[in-house]
Amino acid sequence: MQDRTPPGCGNCHIRIAQQWEQSAHAAAWTSPEFIRETKQRSLTECLPCHAAQPLLEHPPGEPAQLRDRDHRFGVECRTCHQLGDAYAGPYQSRLGPHPVAQDMVRLPCSDFCGICHRPEADEHATLYRTTQTNPRSCAQCHMPASRERLTQGHVLSYIHPKRTVHDHAFPVWSPAVSAEAVEIGRPVAAFPDGGPVDVSFALVNRGAGHRIPTGEFGYRKLRIVVELGDGDGRTIGQAEHAVFPGQKLSLAPGVPVRFELPIVLTSDAPAACIRVLIQRVNQDMSFQYTLAKGEWPIR
Repeated sequence: MQDRTPPGCGNCHIRIAQQWEQSAHAAAWTSPEFIRETKQRSLTECLPCHAAQPLLEHPPGEPAQLRDRDHRFGVECRTCHQLGDAYAGPYQSRLGPHPVAQDMVRLPCSDFCGICHRPEADEHATLYRTTQTNPRSCAQCHMPASRERLTQGHVLSYIHPKRTVHDHAFPVWSPAVSAEAVEIGRPVAAFPDGGPVDVSFALVNRGAGHRIPTGEFGYRKLRIVVELGDGDGRTIGQAEHAVFPGQKLSLAPGVPVRFELPIVLTSDAPAACIRVLIQRVNQDMSFQYTLAKGEWPIR
């Protein structure tokens, strides 16, 4: 326990450390986007959440405070788990090089994530909890669970039983999170004389406990693509629409939102089907997570 940084924790918690290295938390302080948006880290009000002191050591409701060292590790093990000399987690243990404090109250709670992820947590509290009888926490979606040992690479790891361990890559969108996150209502096409085809349909957020898209910082876009196909499956018309956080058309949990997109035909062939694709994308389209897609014949 001389080294409490992620590399030190990673000597025993190998898989968790490897997952964390892939996360946005690991790059919270070093991300070029963060550095650019904070004007070379000169916006001091933005810094605490990107390299916070141990949050469990703050009274509930207190904002994050910037730690005085090791900023480069961003949001790391100590940020969420350190509690004095102990480390808090979902399990108790008498084995290991450090005391373990079981925490079944604050760590699983979305309000804990909300210390830094305030807009998302506020939406979760006001939208999701009021419309669902069994609301899920942030971790239930963004830390998918598996059965494995908490430690690897030393003799004590074989003594530890396999337990439910959560993914510390914190996937914002992943197959587990995004599959069927949005429900597409059957599209209807209207063919006015001499004009574009109007395709209307409703989308319902079935998979997120907050709006899609949500958040306050960074580039967050819901991409909606509608195509008309002919009898041979060829695309004869396409339209796209983008939805950003804070807009009226962002998808609140469980609430149908209606869209209507005009499509200009590029062929004289009759339209035979409608295809709809819903994706969560970033600015340069380097990641594209499909939340829903479907194809319907035109009646």
